[in-house]
Amino acid sequence: MVNRIFIIFLLFCIIPVFLGFIGRWTQQMKIGYEAYGYQDYEAAILVFQEASLQKPHNPIAHYNLGTAYYKQGKFMQAAYAFQTTLLKANVYNKAAVYYNLGNAQFKMHDLSAAVESYKSALRLNPNDVDAKHNLNLALELLAAEQQNITPQLKNNMPKQDTTKHEPKDLSKSETNKLLELLSMNESRRRKKILKQQLNTGIRRDKDW
Repeated sequence: MVNRIFIIFLLFCIIPVFLGFIGRWTQQMKIGYEAYGYQDYEAAILVFQEASLQKPHNPIAHYNLGTAYYKQGKFMQAAYAFQTTLLKANVYNKAAVYYNLGNAQFKMHDLSAAVESYKSALRLNPNDVDAKHNLNLALELLAAEQQNITPQLKNNMPKQDTTKHEPKDLSKSETNKLLELLSMNESRRRKKILKQQLNTGIRRDKDW
């Protein structure tokens, strides 16, 4: 009987504290949303940081922290927050997290990582037109970078024997001119596509 009374008393002491803890976290999240809505991203970061410490296993605070960092232009911190979000259980709308992670990586010019993040977003949500757009843009930029080989690198590259691929009715000089012309046309085509993509830029971040 005494033990039962003690347990009941203990529950009455613990429950209010537990409910107060939950209420405090919810209140902090509300304050963070309001600060974010007013574009006071510095304040939102501080609040979401505290909320993520209070509930480290809850993905929402980490995700919101990432979006606030992104708005501040702190893309490395944003990427880390999004990656932390993906490590948590019961992540709602993973596609949006991968998408925003890709945007942060894109802003850091980590194009290879951005491509993988956009692909992950599309695997989860194949109808995401923004992710498709940003993936194509990142791939175009990667292709442009790979074509921009420095002269020193070109000199160190092994020479390829192209004689067996030359048409029999063209001389070597004529073939070289043809190849240069084709290369110029391809370069112009890529530049045109890249210019169109860059004019639109990467698409916006996604909210939950």
